[in-house]
Amino acid sequence: MSRLSVVHFLRANAVSFSSVVQIGDSQEIRLSARALAVQRQLEYVDSREFPLTFPIFAKPIPTPPIDAEPLCRHTLHDCPLIAVHSMRIIGVSSTSVVHIGSTKTVEANSRVKHIRQL
Repeated sequence: MSRLSVVHFLRANAVSFSSVVQIGDSQEIRLSARALAVQRQLEYVDSREFPLTFPIFAKPIPTPPIDAEPLCRHTLHDCPLIAVHSMRIIGVSSTSVVHIGSTKTVEANSRVKHIRQL
């Protein structure tokens, strides 16, 4: 059942790196991010130095088994609205979602490879 989302005030200072702020219903939300975090003693940057070919970026993501058993659920919404008076967000980052509404499916993955050269 979809409901109307009413938001009086929303402030997000920063939304970055495959993140979403959504007001309203959606069928599915899919987010994905791949990142390299390199820490060095000496400052040196070369974009070709670290290609995204590390095993962490290629491994399949394990998913939990889905029961084939039917699920019985009864939901009662007294009010046809999702009402938000005020929301202040400092930041949404790295494959995150702020969602005011209904969603059938959310799939998000974030893979980060940390490299330290000291």
